[in-house]
Amino acid sequence: MDDLDLRFREITACEAADDLVVTHEESMETAIPEYCPDLARIVDTAGQIRLRDKSVSEGKLLISGSVRVTVLYTSEESPGLRSLTLTLPFSCKVDDKRGCQMMMVDSRLLLLEVKMLGSRKVYVRVLPEFRVHGWRKVRRSVCVGTGECDGLQVRRRQVVMSLMTDVWERECSFAQEVQPEDSMGDAPDLLLDRISLRVNSCQQFGNKLVVKGEAALSLLCRGESLASRQLTLPFSQIIDGEDLPDNGEFACTAQVMEHEVHPVRTESGNGFGVTVRMCLLLRTFEQLSVDYVEDLYSTRQEMQTQRTAVSMPIALQPEELRRDTAQRLEGAGAFVFLTDADCSQGELTTADGDLPALRSTVHMKILYLDEAGTPVIGERTAEINGELGQIPASWQVSVEPEIVQRIGSGFEVRLPVTFRLYSARQEELTAVTSAQMLGEIDRSATPSLILRRMGNGETLWDLAKQCRTEGQAILAANGLTQESDITDQMLLIPKVR
Repeated sequence: MDDLDLRFREITACEAADDLVVTHEESMETAIPEYCPDLARIVDTAGQIRLRDKSVSEGKLLISGSVRVTVLYTSEESPGLRSLTLTLPFSCKVDDKRGCQMMMVDSRLLLLEVKMLGSRKVYVRVLPEFRVHGWRKVRRSVCVGTGECDGLQVRRRQVVMSLMTDVWERECSFAQEVQPEDSMGDAPDLLLDRISLRVNSCQQFGNKLVVKGEAALSLLCRGESLASRQLTLPFSQIIDGEDLPDNGEFACTAQVMEHEVHPVRTESGNGFGVTVRMCLLLRTFEQLSVDYVEDLYSTRQEMQTQRTAVSMPIALQPEELRRDTAQRLEGAGAFVFLTDADCSQGELTTADGDLPALRSTVHMKILYLDEAGTPVIGERTAEINGELGQIPASWQVSVEPEIVQRIGSGFEVRLPVTFRLYSARQEELTAVTSAQMLGEIDRSATPSLILRRMGNGETLWDLAKQCRTEGQAILAANGLTQESDITDQMLLIPKVR
């Protein structure tokens, strides 16, 4: 009994693991800094999660960083709106048995609570949620060739598959100074800032990737009166990708790790200095053509063949679906600013016409001045639905920079929401995994000619394999040129000599 020499091709791809969702609570009591006026009333609070590290060791996932809490308040010592900033470090460890080589962490605050404990002390409690996306590398072997064997018949199949062949990240940073188009007057106090990143393009040049995008800043300032500014800062990064495939496509998302904004005085007036540390998550997609051995037999040798279904993780470039919600505010005075915007991760539902859809709940906190000029916070929620052509394997939902417009006697706050859709599935390739030759076929008792019909669901290959002959010999014996010419007829099955 001899083994048939089979040749295998190893294919490496990345597949997404199920998301791991982690919550972690932190709280503290603290005195406010000496340079801050006494607290009289808390108007609003906003929090930003800063990730410092994520790692897995011995099946334990460690996530660490801090939550920067901004408190907007009024004081009897000083007119107008004031702000103070507090920092709560966190470190949480949870079980992670997914075996991922690469991870990305999306985070949001489920709860942010700040209570006054007198005019110089506050109690702060935060409940961040971490959604950990993970990818692991899988290796699959597929038979692509055989050794020599007398009378060997081989059925091959060629497939073209879209695979995610690599997931990797790079940390980088950029710093810029920017001045608003309209005059800021005297150097303003910066009360609150929000930032979001968006990647617009990711292009390959040799073994490097050029990533271009925008950082959108929303700033709340206090000068003679409250003012808001929305600024867009372009950024670009050159990433050394080492051995990048020539036919690859690339997807990139950017995540803020931490950022700082501070007022600066430029040659042409007052502006802001911005420093951003971010993490770029890059994914490589390739169209891979595989010509593999699906089945085989010999017309002269007895063979024992094993065929196995090989599961390949098919993945496509992510798609984006954008929707927006608009909120109208009447009686908001001359000023409106969005202090916070968040959305749920979304759930699958059914839209009109029974189409699948994703539904997300958007929550906004809007700062405005009432008729007496007192700062007030209004909270709004809205449902957003995005109709889908097909159900994605996974998705992410994020809010984009808001658009605030004065309309008549009020304001309209328009908030775009992006659904990022990921398509993935498992495709099975049934291929030969082993073959053994058991010896010559004894044809002494085999008739030289057989008459039979093709069975229901049977193919020409099945018929030829069962009768230990060749498919082309069957076609030639019956005056046929191709398998589709076979009808419900008696076929002559010739014996191979």
